[in-house]
Amino acid sequence: MAATGCRTWGRTMFYRGKVRAVRVSMTLLAIAGALATAACVSTDQPPTSAALASETKAEPPPSAFLSMLRSHGIGASIPAQGKFVLVNIPSYELIALQDGVPVLRSRVVVGQPKATTPEMTSSMFALQFNPSWTPTPSMIRNEGLHYIPPGPQNPLGRVLFDLDNDEFIYLHDTNEKALFNRSQRALSHGCIRVEQARALAAWALGVSEQEIDAMISKGTYSVPLSEPIPVSLAYYTQFPDDAGQVVSYPDIYGSRQAPLAEMSIPSATPQER
Repeated sequence: MAATGCRTWGRTMFYRGKVRAVRVSMTLLAIAGALATAACVSTDQPPTSAALASETKAEPPPSAFLSMLRSHGIGASIPAQGKFVLVNIPSYELIALQDGVPVLRSRVVVGQPKATTPEMTSSMFALQFNPSWTPTPSMIRNEGLHYIPPGPQNPLGRVLFDLDNDEFIYLHDTNEKALFNRSQRALSHGCIRVEQARALAAWALGVSEQEIDAMISKGTYSVPLSEPIPVSLAYYTQFPDDAGQVVSYPDIYGSRQAPLAEMSIPSATPQER
């Protein structure tokens, strides 16, 4: 009996030992799990509403110019902050805007009807001083044009504004200044010639026109912009003039924009620009 009792006690102690070992193992596993969970949980406190408010910059109100465009149903996507260039093809005009405010308005020459200036959104990323000009194969074949080195006879003038696009469209100066006196200025092969090219270059680089003249005197080279400037080549046959009066312009490429509904718009010829 004693032996039987000892065997029973021995088995009981054996099972108790196993249970105790399992409990210890489970406890260790629970501790390890808690540590792992804690390691995955950020101890940072959630941001307060005040902190979120300070990080969120309020969108500035639109300028009077942008408000005027919107009131007339002109949906040009001009940002309320930063630099922006808008070329309106039918009015033969370029507008440089700073924080939604026009700071420069210049006459331009655009593409002729058989070589139209395309509507596009691009960005200006560099300026080339004293560029050379190489015509396309079709220009050489059909018009007998040829390469022209940098200089006073170069059709690109003294400054070229590089635009990011696949159609080889860009803004540039010109050696034919008299073209800007014409009322109908759809005369180019698609690129945009800018009357106030030096002023545009100074604004784009944040320097004076005198500094632009000094940069031109140094020869042929390129200057990248510190930040690209968005550029929109748009087609609005109704657009505000300098005085804020919406004017109707000829549809030089043919029915590219429907008239603004229920608006009395005076007609004007482009020479008034």
